Amino acid sequence: MSESNSAPFLLRRFQSLLGIIPVGAFFAEHAFTNGLAFFQGMEHWDEAVAFINGLPLLLFMEIFLIGVPIILHALIGIYIWIFCETNVQHYGYFRNWLYTLQRWTGIIAIVFIGYHVYKLRIEWHYTTDLHIVNSGYVAAYFHELWHVIFYFVGISAATFHFANGLWNFGVKWGITVGERAQVISCYICTAIGVAVYVFFMASLYAFTTA
Repeated sequence: MSESNSAPFLLRRFQSLLGIIPVGAFFAEHAFTNGLAFFQGMEHWDEAVAFINGLPLLLFMEIFLIGVPIILHALIGIYIWIFCETNVQHYGYFRNWLYTLQRWTGIIAIVFIGYHVYKLRIEWHYTTDLHIVNSGYVAAYFHELWHVIFYFVGISAATFHFANGLWNFGVKWGITVGERAQVISCYICTAIGVAVYVFFMASLYAFTTA
């Protein structure tokens, strides 16, 4: 492999890895935790949030195990999109569409994540006397219709980006090499994406009807 081609190859692999570990793993866990508000009730969601906020070195983990990987994943993805040549012209029509959607949903997702983190992880420290965010605060946040729409669009984009990225991860890392393996992987990744999306949408329903 030539030096000129090795950098994009390694960047793509590293960027794909970041999208699954730790970013994708956190995304799936966040969906499960949020889903507690619908499937088990607000009190269980509050308990889960209290447990997470009681973890040692939480701020360190949020910054260096979640925040920094998300930023790196986004910046490398934008760099690859703009500056690195791709073989997208060799893809089939369907894969071309998925490639394009992967790029644009990534942009939507990073905008959504930035605002979401500010409003529900940072802002309340300076505008309320809460020790940790609670279900009442989140329910009040969703009283504004545009927050509901913004969440719906952002989660839809992020979930597609996650599920399709999971499929791409298998291909880029040589886990799903043959066509049959890639088809089976497509079904599995779709099922995972649907499950994550259901949990997020269930939580949105719970908070908007609280």
